[in-house]
This record gives sequence, structure tokens and C-alpha cells, in this order.
Amino acid sequence: MTVRAKALITLYPPDEGGLAHELPFRTQSLVICAHTAREGRELDRPFQAAITADDEEPLVPGERLHVVTIATNDDDAVDYLRPGLRFRLWCGHDVGSGIVSRRVI
Repeated sequence: MTVRAKALITLYPPDEGGLAHELPFRTQSLVICAHTAREGRELDRPFQAAITADDEEPLVPGERLHVVTIATNDDDAVDYLRPGLRFRLWCGHDVGSGIVSRRVI
């Protein structure tokens, strides 16, 4: 099952630990690290995902609130990629953050 969600992401600038180069508008170079509380426990869960900029423009470090679509085939993502969920973008270290705005069917 593919789980899809719309999100707003911010890529940190290089001087704040972000990437030194832009990414193409469609990338699988970033991992989403979602955080949630389930059954009284705090859980972090990484997901390999395809991230696509809705405006088909490159993803540029330092850019704020870029609208993207996230797609992952990880079935557990259903429990994590829900509206309001905040997540980190990871590429060897944290390079950005985001928030899910809605699920896409």
C-alpha cells in the first residue's frame, strides 16, 4: 500500500547544518523521521519516501514552507503521516523539518 500526504517542508541553510546543494523537485535522497506517541510511549520512526515539490521547482536549502507530496510504501506510515504531525528530514543528519497538512488518497 502506498501512503501519500501533503506537507510543508523547510530545508535548513548550509550554515545551520542543511545540505550544501539543492535537490531535484522529485527526490528519494531524504528520509522522513516521524515522531508520535502511541500506547503511552514516545516513538520515532524513519521512513524512506519519495518527496515531490508540487510546483516542480528544485528543493533549495534555506527555503521555507515548500509544498510537497510525500509517498512511501511503508505500511506503518499510516499511523505516522497524519495531519498535524511534525517530522524531521534526514540525510546523514537533520537537514530540515516539516508538518503534514493532509493525507492524499
